[in-house]
Amino acid sequence: MAEFSSKIFNYKQEDFIFEIKEPGESEFDRLIIEKWKQAEDNNILRYKLVINKEKRLSGKYNFLMQLNLDRAQNRRTPENITSIKQPFDPTRFNFTKIPEEEIIIDLSNGQGNDVIAVNVSPFAYGHVLFLSDRLKCLPQVLTKRSLAQIIQLFLLSKSPHLRAVFNGLCAYASVNHLHWHFYYLKHETLLEKIELECLADQVYILKDYPARGFCLKLSSFPDKNLENFVTKIFFIIEWLQNNEVAHNIAITRAKSLGEDFYDDVRVYIWATKISTGIKDTSAFVPAVSESFGLLCIRNKEAYETLTEEEVIKCLEEVTEPFHLLCPKLQALLN
Repeated sequence: MAEFSSKIFNYKQEDFIFEIKEPGESEFDRLIIEKWKQAEDNNILRYKLVINKEKRLSGKYNFLMQLNLDRAQNRRTPENITSIKQPFDPTRFNFTKIPEEEIIIDLSNGQGNDVIAVNVSPFAYGHVLFLSDRLKCLPQVLTKRSLAQIIQLFLLSKSPHLRAVFNGLCAYASVNHLHWHFYYLKHETLLEKIELECLADQVYILKDYPARGFCLKLSSFPDKNLENFVTKIFFIIEWLQNNEVAHNIAITRAKSLGEDFYDDVRVYIWATKISTGIKDTSAFVPAVSESFGLLCIRNKEAYETLTEEEVIKCLEEVTEPFHLLCPKLQALLN
């Protein structure tokens, strides 16, 4: 086996890339892809990533369907999540128990606290996990620090294909230990450019989309101030947490209306119905990537028979809390 070790990676504010006019790979992108490929070659992943089939689902929203049989058969059994306030359980699988070979980047000067690790059951190219404050053994409840970190890391990329997503407790999280997913999806999605409706100052809503949710755009903040951007996002997240509302988050590059390059970053927040128990991973699970437009299909029958009408119904049902929460958040913001 080839030598495999994590790399200490440091960055500064001057490294942030706010606009992508000529897509490519930054040092950060190259490091992730190099280390991820190395992990795949060295059989550290449970399987080599093979998308058995993919297609666009015919209809209005152009959902992308990908069939990944290996993930359905070989991934770790998801944890039994029963509460939005479920505490961290050191006896269950958690990211302090992963072998060192799974950690590919150390962002904490070798201390192993803030790291990027391969997702050993990938559903996308370059699929890794960002583990913030890993050694503090925090539950899968977003912290302001991890939100600021993930946005900073996201801005180190020169690829419009990089996505960052967060599945919350009772919103299809698989492990109750604080983590984000990073992956490269080399397909344009509707949410990169879909028209939004302003709800209140700097907060928008998805109007004509089945997964109804909230959106914040970095371009809405003067001078693209990251601190203010993070503060406003976390204000909404913390409000959901305090009201025990399950939620998911997705971060993507975006294009402003009329622009042909990526000049913005959007953060989508979906309040969801509470889902408890061990997840049924046999077919179509409406987790965060599905709300974003990527349908990770795990059996051939579902891949061949699923219709846009069924996806719309599922996403509308999962994000039903939006209708009750929207006026409350609007009043709070105003």
